[in-house]
Amino acid sequence: MKSYQLVQYIISYCKDNNLNKVYICGNGGSGKTTLSKYIEEEALKYGKVNIISTDDFIVDTNLRKNASITWKENNQEYSYRYTSSNKESYFIKNIDEIIYNIDNGLDTFYLPKRYKEENNIRKLYSNYFLTIIEGVGTAFLDKNDKSLSIFLKCSTENEIQRRENRLISQKRSSIELYDKNRDSQFRINVLSCQDEFDLIIENDNNFEYTIIKQ
Repeated sequence: MKSYQLVQYIISYCKDNNLNKVYICGNGGSGKTTLSKYIEEEALKYGKVNIISTDDFIVDTNLRKNASITWKENNQEYSYRYTSSNKESYFIKNIDEIIYNIDNGLDTFYLPKRYKEENNIRKLYSNYFLTIIEGVGTAFLDKNDKSLSIFLKCSTENEIQRRENRLISQKRSSIELYDKNRDSQFRINVLSCQDEFDLIIENDNNFEYTIIKQ
């Protein structure tokens, strides 16, 4: 399935079922932000769109580096800092309040970390056609009957390649390319939640999509 076919399917599903939110989760390099942008482009044909990145609500990196968590996977014990694959790494209550306001007809504001905007404040409108919430942190949010939730997956090989390309383009350290502790946290805390999502979608190295659960 091509990206435009998937996006048309998602928008049609939301329209037919009167849904006002789309949640997008997945592993690093799975294309969460890319799919979010495609959905936004298509949704703008029917109305305006709010965008929320859960990365904007993550606890400061320095604080997380100075705290550690212990867990087990396959009888092996790990101890490591809190990564984005932990619920405790997010100001979840803040995101919940924003979504509550949107669902109850109240416009709201939030301060995005990653975007340079006028006054660095983003206003979200309750009467917009669609609100897209994307990021690993969506795994820890409650979804209601007004939303469609999507879990994106790609192969480990594609994830590593896409991470490498991103590190090169952003001139970031190669140490971020692979981290067994981070990956273990993702499997334990995020991947284990995939069946709670409405759609599970895989994509290949050409970003061809296959819906494996709906």
